[in-house]
Amino acid sequence: MSMKAIPGLAALALVAALSACDRESTPAPEAPATSPAPVAVAPAATARPLAFDQTDPAAKVALRLPAEIANHPALHTLLYDREVAGLRTFAAKAQTDQKASDGKFPWRRYNRQSQWFLAADTGALVGLRAQWFEDTGGAHPNHGGSSLIWDTGANKEVPAKALFRDGADMSALDKAICDAVAMAKTRRAGAVPLNDMFSCPKWSETVLVLAPSTTPDKVGGLTALIDPYVVGPYSEGGYEVTVPVSAFQSLLAPAYADAFAGAPKSPGNADGTPSVTMEVVK
Repeated sequence: MSMKAIPGLAALALVAALSACDRESTPAPEAPATSPAPVAVAPAATARPLAFDQTDPAAKVALRLPAEIANHPALHTLLYDREVAGLRTFAAKAQTDQKASDGKFPWRRYNRQSQWFLAADTGALVGLRAQWFEDTGGAHPNHGGSSLIWDTGANKEVPAKALFRDGADMSALDKAICDAVAMAKTRRAGAVPLNDMFSCPKWSETVLVLAPSTTPDKVGGLTALIDPYVVGPYSEGGYEVTVPVSAFQSLLAPAYADAFAGAPKSPGNADGTPSVTMEVVK
């Protein structure tokens, strides 16, 4: 190799080295930032309304709830959905019956309505009560009462029997209700005395409603709603009687015993007529 070629080769090597250094000192471009995957968020439960109405040629149905129920969203949702489902089933049955009648007689539109009222709100327990009526074209409409007891701590509905100890002798509560009905009958014009046909009901044959107490944030007793025909003829109507917690204190389940104290704020009407009035939707 010629010695003159060496400087040229050296120059080429120097250029290559400098290029390599330049490549090493230039940082590689950063990868574009990746946006985090969106987190799925469950939509908030839609608040239920306080009323429901549906009218068609076959049936009219309506529901009214108390404004206070909005303070308990889970209770509100449960009661509204359950009541509306029942009303829609009733309306569907009316449509079926109307078609089956085939125009053989003038159709009298079916009607079912219910209105709920706040009975007690003690913090631990919430009590609701309802009046309802139903007309399917018979000799007269049917009517009666309903109840719901809500455990706010567990956020769930509890049946009335859950208020009492398993295996408790309920005869004391039965007697308290019977005595209250007998007294109310003496104060209602035309009432038929209790007899073999219309005898005292067991507590489980009534609808039990929480009665607010004279002691704040407590339940002072139970109001028993008794539908027509149970303790008297239909013309006599139903009964509403309230018994104090002192009549059944020993029967209460440990889980709910502390929710009861004092005495009922109101004993109700002396003749056992309802203490709330349903507003019929025309």
